[in-house]
Order: sequence, then C-alpha cells, then structure tokens
Amino acid sequence: MENKNIPPRVAVATGESREETVRKALALVRGDILAKVKGRVLIKPNFLSSVHRPASTQAGAVRPVLELLDDADTKSVVIAEGGARSTPQALDNFGYRELAEEFGVELIDLNHVSFSRSFEIVTGKQDTQIAQYADIAAEADTIISVPVAKTHDAAVVTLSVKNMMGCLRRVHRPRMHGLKIGTVPSCMGELLWNAVEGHPLVIKSFSGIVFTIANRLRTRNANKNAKKRTGLLRQVRAISENIICLSRVLMPDVAVIDAFEAMEGDGPGRSGKSVKMKIAVAGTDPVACDAVMAFMMGFEPMSIGYLCLANEAGLGVAELEKIKCVGEDPAQHVRRFKPHSNYPVQLRWREAWE
Repeated sequence: MENKNIPPRVAVATGESREETVRKALALVRGDILAKVKGRVLIKPNFLSSVHRPASTQAGAVRPVLELLDDADTKSVVIAEGGARSTPQALDNFGYRELAEEFGVELIDLNHVSFSRSFEIVTGKQDTQIAQYADIAAEADTIISVPVAKTHDAAVVTLSVKNMMGCLRRVHRPRMHGLKIGTVPSCMGELLWNAVEGHPLVIKSFSGIVFTIANRLRTRNANKNAKKRTGLLRQVRAISENIICLSRVLMPDVAVIDAFEAMEGDGPGRSGKSVKMKIAVAGTDPVACDAVMAFMMGFEPMSIGYLCLANEAGLGVAELEKIKCVGEDPAQHVRRFKPHSNYPVQLRWREAWE
C-alpha cells in the first residue's frame, strides 16, 4: 500500500517530438513506474476518432511506454482500446499495427470482448443503472492510461482517469453522462454498430447520427427552460460522479498524458481546435497527473467535478500544493485553453443535486 503521507510525484517534460517528450517524462519517474508495473499489463490509448489525429492517441506516444516496459517485470503486454467508432480503422490509421509487430505485443479491440462485470452508476435524476466493463481490463495487473489532453463537453477535461471509459461496453458509455438508456435500445444499438463499423463511410455517418441523438438528449431539458436544474447541469454532475464510480473498479496504475498536440474549445472531437503544447505528463497517481495537466491547460483542478470528488474520496491527489512535480515547472507552461462552450454550466456541477 502506498504511503499517503508522501506527495505523489508527477513528471512534466517538454520536447521537439511526441516520442521525445513522452520518453523524457517517463525517464523522470522511471523508478516509480517500474515499481508499480507487474504481471499482465494493459496499455490503454484513446481512440475517440478513428481518422482525426488530434482527437486520438498516436502510436508515437505509446512507443516510449513499450520501451520502458522492456525493463519491467511483466508477464504479458497488450494494447487495448474500445474505439468510439472503429478500433481496427484507428489501429490502421494511427500506426499501431507496425508498433505491435515491432514490439511483439497484442492489439485488442475492447468493443469485441466479454463483459461479465458491471458497476452501478447514476443518472442525471439520481436514479441508478449499470455499466458493464471489459473482463480483460478487470483482469489486468497493471493498467497504463495514455490519453491525449483535450477539453470536454461535460467533464471540462478528458485525461487519464476518464480515458478508462473506453473499457466500458460501447453502448453503455452514454450512460456515464447520466442518460437513462434501457436494455433493448442498447442491444439494438450495439447490433447496428457492430454491423457497420467495418465500413468506414457507413460508420462515419452512423456514429455521427448516434452522437447527434445523444447530444440532443443531453441538452433537451436545457433547451426547454433556463431553470437552475437543467438536464445539462444534471448530466454534468452525473458524469463527475460516474467517473468516480468507474475509478473504483478501473483506476489506472500509471498515467502518461500526451499534450504534445492537445485540443481546446469544443472538444473532445472534431469540433475542437489543435494546440501545440509540446508537453507530456507521467506518474503513478493518475488523479495528480490529471490535476497538473488541467492546471497547465488553464483550469483550476479543484473546480473540476471528477477531480474534486476523486480527491475527497481518497482516490488520488488533486490539490496542487500536495503534489511534487519533477522536471519542468508546470507554472512556466500554463496555456489558457479555450474551454468548451458548455464550460459555464460545467463549473456549476455542485448545484445540480442541491
């Protein structure tokens, strides 16, 4: 068990290429990471898009992780992700096939594995429902989360902790936003999604329709009135609470955040704007890593719902004064990211259930 009295160490590094930057960050906390890594290792990138590079983790961010694992006490190493659209297409487009062949690791599409485990989450109206997650993720001895730093439409930022949503059954991920979605619609949606994901043009159109419907559901109540407890506000609170529920069953052991090219504005997808930060963050306290990265993006970590709740729950440290940064001084690399247009509502997450 880790000593809670020792401040978590978070590495901050800069460089002139994505690989160099991540490699330097890992070197700064090499001992911390090697002490944490054991057994079956699952590396979890983020494939929100299978074609739009700024929205997804590139192979260059994962290569230094695989290099480091050569010196670790591992039983097996896999790269696993459940892409929001087509995982195979993302693996092709972002260089993972070549990377896997070079290092002899297996690539796993988490959209097509077994999901016998589940946990309870809340809806925007504080009802409960379940979300299923991949058995292979639950059975991993070590999870390394490797996301891209992006702004988000409900959670302010999407970084290493929220990245674990890709381990959920794909049709259950909208439930994390507080949407009440029944079993029959979920099953029908999954059948359709699986049928079309092998066809790039079809999956692009189909996923666009799905995300449009989900966004309309999320803002429906907010558009009806301007009262304090709008649907959007409740969903902002729900995702914060549900990220904590997720973290209790799937908290990464190591965080490696790629902000060489980050995203601001109406992220986390194609509507966001690319930002060259030339930064990488790494450490063994994902909450602390997310807090430091959020700070460098211009946000107050403890104002962000899931970070505040994670800190209060003892799942990690989000208070900057209790984090020991090594390498670059984060204060020297703060860039005021343009937040998502929902940001004013996201800051009011505490009000939703008052």
